[in-house]
Amino acid sequence: MLKNNTNLKLYEKGLYFLSLGGIGEIGANCYLYCCDGKWIMIDLGLSFADEQYPGVDLLVPKIKFIEEIKDNLVAVVISHGHEDHAGAVAYLADNINCPVYASSFAKLLIENRLKEFGKLDSINLNELDSSKNLILDNFNLRFIETTHSIPQPQAIVIKTSYGNLLHTADWKIDNKPTLGNSFDTNSFIELGNEGVLALIGDSTNADVPGFSSSEDDVRKELKQVFSRYINRIVVTCFSSNIARIINIVEAAKKNNRKIALIGRSMKKNIEAAVKSKLIKDSDIFISEEEAALIPSENLVIICTGSQGEKRSALYRIAYNSHRNIHLEKDDVVIFSSRDIPGNEKSINALKNLLIRQRIEIITADDDLVHVSGHGHAEEIKQMYNWTKPYISIPVHGEAMHLASHKNISESSQVPITKILQNGKCLKIAPGDCSVIDNIDTGKLIVEGKHLYDSDSNFIKDRRKYSYEGLALISVLINSDYSIDKNIHLSLIGLPDEDLTNIREEFKTEFMNNYIKLNNDQKSSDQNVRDLIIKNLKYVFKNFLRKKPEIQVHLIRK
Repeated sequence: MLKNNTNLKLYEKGLYFLSLGGIGEIGANCYLYCCDGKWIMIDLGLSFADEQYPGVDLLVPKIKFIEEIKDNLVAVVISHGHEDHAGAVAYLADNINCPVYASSFAKLLIENRLKEFGKLDSINLNELDSSKNLILDNFNLRFIETTHSIPQPQAIVIKTSYGNLLHTADWKIDNKPTLGNSFDTNSFIELGNEGVLALIGDSTNADVPGFSSSEDDVRKELKQVFSRYINRIVVTCFSSNIARIINIVEAAKKNNRKIALIGRSMKKNIEAAVKSKLIKDSDIFISEEEAALIPSENLVIICTGSQGEKRSALYRIAYNSHRNIHLEKDDVVIFSSRDIPGNEKSINALKNLLIRQRIEIITADDDLVHVSGHGHAEEIKQMYNWTKPYISIPVHGEAMHLASHKNISESSQVPITKILQNGKCLKIAPGDCSVIDNIDTGKLIVEGKHLYDSDSNFIKDRRKYSYEGLALISVLINSDYSIDKNIHLSLIGLPDEDLTNIREEFKTEFMNNYIKLNNDQKSSDQNVRDLIIKNLKYVFKNFLRKKPEIQVHLIRK
């Protein structure tokens, strides 16, 4: 069990790194740095929930630890606007008592979400000028523009009295990006010449050999793909992949098609991109209602749902439950995104549904309709060759990605590589580089606009119901302690072919044991309830080989 209370005197001297989310997983990025008792946080993102959280879409990191350091947490700095780096700010706004810094575009996205939550005034949100150093108590931050799939991505150089740290955030080498300038190689070389104590680096594609392709290649490919079809084209991608959406807009314009945006987050992010003048052809967008009226050969639909999310726009379209958009035979759906690990089953189920409707599916396996915004193995190797850090700390990846990143760092002659877990606090300097503390962390569940602990009883109940089902039983006890013959039993998530036999078997079993109780025992609701559950479990084991959750409703006359 991790600690709930930390000896803060431990951090009064030295340089430390702590992840509250983002290690051993894709998403929920939340990293803390401490220098001589002062702390900064880099990123505060969310992640997708998997099947262990039934009915849940999103998770955010548990950041209870910052309550202990609130007097010494000087700032939250957002590296870029993607949801897995900035999406939790609105959900956790009430827990943030320090300034938050973000680039103009990331700030706009955060503001939009804060407005939805009615919390725009809850935090001190500041626009970051990446051309200037940001001095935060014991930290001096410098920003290096990188290339990624969203405007204004940046690596963060953290200068301390113990040495320079490089927090790469998300990056790739792209010399022909859709957004921003080409990759700034020279700044990393210069940083390496200054000296880098530790590199805290993105591991997402560390297990993918070679170099990543350019977003410019996708731009060219989408134009060609669009030209091949005369039917309706649907493109699903992440709503925050602004670079991709710009390329879709260009391809649609080239092929004389209008664009309908489906999905709340998609509309919000495009609105932000138009407001920031990143998308200048705003007249190309039409409403959902208009989309239902124009010829299919003149229409492109951009929608959310690339991960098979059950409440997403594409999911509703595929199941023909969308109010305005309905697909027809020979329409085309382009999956312009990567599969996030853990989502493969839901994505394949969605693809199969579309194929059964004779909808053509295009993925990156068919055409170059997606490239990653994260560097591949050779790019990571180049980063190490440029910066020459003494310590490597792989982050932003599952176990296999972290292990691959470690192999790269070690082959690049980095003296020390530390693979950590969320909650493990690493002392970087002075002295030995080692884990010195365990901090309580984990995940909070997003239900609407509310947060709940991932260990909440209702989630445990959902898991139980989803695997074993639920039995509801009502038993009436008369004033003389006799049992009414009408025992009501309902099964949820269980086969009911044997319901009559199960009920009768339970009656026999229960009554044989109930009559053995004395009146004091019969008068105790708890005793009777325990007996009902015990006997019903026995019957279920015999008939169904299942252990459903059982809820008992006792009624006394």
